[in-house]
Amino acid sequence: MEPKNRTHFDVLIIGAGPAGSACALSLRNSGLHVAIVDKHVFPREKICGDAIPGRAIKYLNQICPDFQQEFSKVAGKLLIRRSVIYFRGRKRELSWKLNAYTCHRQIFDHFLLSLVGNRTNTAIYQGAEVKEIYQATRGYDVVTLDECTQFSTTLLVGADGVSGITPGRLTPRQLPNADCAHAIRTCYKGIEDIDNDRTEIYLDKKYLPGYFWIFPLSGDLFNTGIGMSAETIAKKGINLKDAFHDFIHRSDILQKKLRNAVPVSSFKGCRIPYGFSRSIVSGDHFLLAGDAASLVDPLSGDGIGNAVLSGKLAAEQIIRSFASNDFSAGALHAYDRNLRSILGWEIKRSKILQKSLTKIPALLDLVFLLGN
Repeated sequence: MEPKNRTHFDVLIIGAGPAGSACALSLRNSGLHVAIVDKHVFPREKICGDAIPGRAIKYLNQICPDFQQEFSKVAGKLLIRRSVIYFRGRKRELSWKLNAYTCHRQIFDHFLLSLVGNRTNTAIYQGAEVKEIYQATRGYDVVTLDECTQFSTTLLVGADGVSGITPGRLTPRQLPNADCAHAIRTCYKGIEDIDNDRTEIYLDKKYLPGYFWIFPLSGDLFNTGIGMSAETIAKKGINLKDAFHDFIHRSDILQKKLRNAVPVSSFKGCRIPYGFSRSIVSGDHFLLAGDAASLVDPLSGDGIGNAVLSGKLAAEQIIRSFASNDFSAGALHAYDRNLRSILGWEIKRSKILQKSLTKIPALLDLVFLLGN
C-alpha cells in the first residue's frame, strides 16, 4: 500500500515515555521541526513499580523550570521521603534529600506528554505503531503499521524501550540474560503498617540479587512485586509468580503486613535492561535513549531518572549536530561520551555490587550490622 501521508521532520522521536518526552521538551526552543510517535494512545498502562525517583524530578526541573509547580497540580501521587530495606529481620532506613514520588505511570507519563503538547510545537502522533524503519541517504524513513503514514527524518531518536522496534533495527546487538532482569507486579489494598511517605524493599538470600517491593500509591493501593536478574532466573529455573508468594511465606514481616490485604489486579511482567556498558546508543543519524539504550540501574532497578537524563542529553547533542550539519556516527558519538561520563561508572558499580551480593550474601549482613 502506498502511504497517503509523507511528512518530513528534522527530528523524529519514537516513544513518548519519559525519555522521549524529555527529549521533546528539551528541544522546545531549538527551532527544529520535531515529531514524537507512540503506538499507544495516552494515558496508557506501563508495567512498572510506579516509583518516580528524585533524580528524575531534578532533571525535569532543569528542562522545565516550572515543572515542580505544574507537577504539584497532578492528582494521584504521593511524596516519598524515605525507604526501608529489610533483610533477615533487620532493617535500614534511608531518607531522601530530593523530592521523590509514587505515581501511576499512566498518570505520570500522560502528564509529561501533555507538557510536550502544551509547551512545544512538537507534532504528536498517538496510536501510530511503527512497522518498519529504512535508512535513507540523509536520515531515515519510518512507516506506520497501517502503512498509511510515512515519516522521513534527518535524525531519529529511539526511545521506545527494550522491546521497541528501534534497538533491534538500529543496532546489531541482542540483550543477553547477563544484561537484563525480569519483574512482575500486582496491586494490593489493605497492606498494614506502611506509611504513605515510605517505600519498602525486602531482600532474601534465596533470591539475591533480586528483591521484593511494596510501594504505596494513592487510594490505599500498594504496588507490590518482585524483580530478579534473568541470569538467576534461568540458572535456578525460577518462576517469578511462585517466588513472589514464597518470598511472603519466608518473611514474618511480610506475612504480618499482608495478612488482611487483598490483590486487586493480576500479575503483569516486564523486562528490565541494564546492559549500557556494552550497548550501542548512537550511529549515523540516530540516537537511543532510556530503556532502548539499556540505562536501568542494575542494583535498584530504577530507569526513569536515567531515561530523563538521556532525553535531555540527546536533545543537547541534536542541537549541536544541526548547528554543525554533521549527523555522522563520529559526531553523534559525543552523546555516548556524555552519557558514559555521567552514568558509566555508576551503572558499572551497581553491576559489581549486584554480582558481589549474589556470590557473597554475607556482605549484606555486614552492611546491616554496621548500620545498627
